[in-house]
Amino acid sequence: MTTALHKVSGRPVLSLRGLTQAHPHAQPDAAASLARHPFPLDGEQATTTATVLGIRQLEQAFKPAFGRLHVLQNLIIPMYEGSAVPTARFDVALVCEAGVYLFEVKGWRNAVVYRKTSQALPRWFLRQRDHSLAREVKDPAWQCGRKTTHLRSLLPPDLRVQYFVLLPFEGVELQGVMPTAVITPQDLPYIARVARSNGRSEHGYPLLDDAAIDRTLQLLADLQGDLTIDDHLRNSRGMSERNAAKGHATRGPVHRGVLKLQ
Repeated sequence: MTTALHKVSGRPVLSLRGLTQAHPHAQPDAAASLARHPFPLDGEQATTTATVLGIRQLEQAFKPAFGRLHVLQNLIIPMYEGSAVPTARFDVALVCEAGVYLFEVKGWRNAVVYRKTSQALPRWFLRQRDHSLAREVKDPAWQCGRKTTHLRSLLPPDLRVQYFVLLPFEGVELQGVMPTAVITPQDLPYIARVARSNGRSEHGYPLLDDAAIDRTLQLLADLQGDLTIDDHLRNSRGMSERNAAKGHATRGPVHRGVLKLQ
């Protein structure tokens, strides 16, 4: 048995066993691993202004709702074997009592975003407000959903893992019907409240206690291993090289099997 559910103060709480905790808010091995490379908040790996702004907005919305909140930037995970790009990047990941929340942050600003759904797969378009022509962009909801599905397969099934596409800048107009995963800063307080409320529900995912949060951080650190943002960027560039030169891209490690909570 890998997890144990019990009740604390009338709410469901998930406690992950097999963890020695020397500090109430940090498990030493996980903290040391995370500190080595993956998720700085001081801007060392902040690749875009949008991500920095998005982190600030997420903290403002989620901190009032949760006693513990860990903000992970540039989380890199290995993808399944045969994937076009052998690694995936999450711009921002939040780990809190409600679970893991993943965010694809788009730097669109002063633009109109819309979809055409007449074909089997929806096509996304972006038009700057001072231009009459629109350009097609990759579907961010599909991109984030695909790698989130893979990450879910590597984590315990009773751990909530949810994704969103965050548009942090003002001046972005969403036209037509958009997936519910596409959000703006105005949506964040509501999402944080719903996340907290879902954790209190008898029928939802259980809230994580301190040990479970620490173990979740450790699992994510173990998944990332020695992968860096530079590795992922090389792999992404390698995809286009493979298209031109038949498989000469740099590949990262492939994760073997599903991580389980011991």
